Amino acid sequence: MSVMNQDVIAAPEAWWHRVNKADLVITLVFLAIFALGFVLALEWKPLAAYFPLGVSLAGMIASAVFLIRVLIPPRSADPAETNVPKNVPSPTDQEYEFFKSLTPADWLSTICWLGGFFVFLAVFGIFVALVVFTVGYLKFQAQKSWLFSGIYAAVLAGLVYVIFTLTLNIPLPEGVFSS
Repeated sequence: MSVMNQDVIAAPEAWWHRVNKADLVITLVFLAIFALGFVLALEWKPLAAYFPLGVSLAGMIASAVFLIRVLIPPRSADPAETNVPKNVPSPTDQEYEFFKSLTPADWLSTICWLGGFFVFLAVFGIFVALVVFTVGYLKFQAQKSWLFSGIYAAVLAGLVYVIFTLTLNIPLPEGVFSS
């Protein structure tokens, strides 16, 4: 029997104090939701149930694996030593500083790119919008080369076509001027 198992048997209350209760509750809730989704999807027609069954099964597996990790906490409460400097701001502080540093022009640019994409999507359809906005964004916002932008857009449009149109047989938005 391993040392950890002996610790759990010898002092179950010590083990229970190391278990993160919030992670345990959230993981159990997600496991139940995914299991319920799986059971409900079993009653659907096969083509309609294909995607929900896959997603709910993947969610159940991920939740079960995480549940095992939650139920077997580290033996020591001491954090592992790392080579990260102690004065590095937390990710939350870094995100706050990033968003605080954005100017109104940055926000306006982002809203215009997103809004423009959805207008293009409604007017010309998903494939034209994907290609035009991927090339445009990569070239003018990210300042990538025309070649990189074109290849990236072509691969993205190809993947969307193969995954949604050929594999899943899901109709995609065609737009007003498409047919």
